[in-house]
Amino acid sequence: MRIRTLAALAATALLIPDAGRAGAQVVAQAVAQATVPLIVEGNRPFIELSFHKPDGSVRKARFLIDTGGGGFLITEPLARDLGLRWGPVMHEEGSEFAVVASPPDVSVGTFRLDLKPERTLIVIGASTTLPRTAPGHADGTIPGHVLAQYDIVFDYPRAEFTIARGSTLTHRGMELPMPVGKPAGFPRTEIVVNDTTYGLLIDTGASNTMVSEVALKAWGASHPDWPRYPGAYGDAAMLGGQALETLFLPGAEWGSIHLAKFGVVSQRAGVFERYMSGMMAAPIIGSLAGNVLKFYRIELDYPNQRLYVSEGGK
Repeated sequence: MRIRTLAALAATALLIPDAGRAGAQVVAQAVAQATVPLIVEGNRPFIELSFHKPDGSVRKARFLIDTGGGGFLITEPLARDLGLRWGPVMHEEGSEFAVVASPPDVSVGTFRLDLKPERTLIVIGASTTLPRTAPGHADGTIPGHVLAQYDIVFDYPRAEFTIARGSTLTHRGMELPMPVGKPAGFPRTEIVVNDTTYGLLIDTGASNTMVSEVALKAWGASHPDWPRYPGAYGDAAMLGGQALETLFLPGAEWGSIHLAKFGVVSQRAGVFERYMSGMMAAPIIGSLAGNVLKFYRIELDYPNQRLYVSEGGK
């Protein structure tokens, strides 16, 4: 999640009139689930999507999977290659985008995705949807509201991604509640730091865990021995956008799982507490991201709002 732009695109897209829902694809219901390779670069997860063109050919494209993302984003070069048409170009915080006239026919393996035309956006002039400082490339982004229709597994240790219709998969791992904010589809979890519970967005699209500057300053003041650096430090440099400070927590508790030392970066006060919390099912002070998530198998059962976590391929 790019804190401002993509979240703003999510909110903006909801206000755009339907761009042709009647012409949207009919989603095949025969395939109940699919598993494809998961590629992790810079702590971010990517998969290959298959776009089915009108002439019967298939165009493969690499997409970022962003549970904290707003619109289904497609770069302009890919959109042109697919022959997509779009409406007027709009401007949002330095980015230009347009809504597709009709969404593409796209699948994860043989699993067809159901896209809403008014929330499928072409990023004008962009050749990637990743931040400038991020390694790798993305032809587009799969966001929270698309994922929220399904049961999703990020098996980071086994490098596998699974998408399934509800009640298809057998759950495994530690079970936790996962309230999902509507209509953005943003999943929420909680961790415990120093006996205090904090709500966080599960944000696969970000490379590094983020918190409000209020939380980071409080932790730093109480624990001056915790390593603390100005700006983005270490892995946080891949995050993109503004990072006020970087602090390394000696650990935290995520349900029954102990999280070993990890870094968090701060965003200005109010970004999470007010702006992002308004898109969540309950308030948050930050987001749990790739530098932590990459060590686990994480199943997001969106239909039942449950989270299942297991360690190291278990």
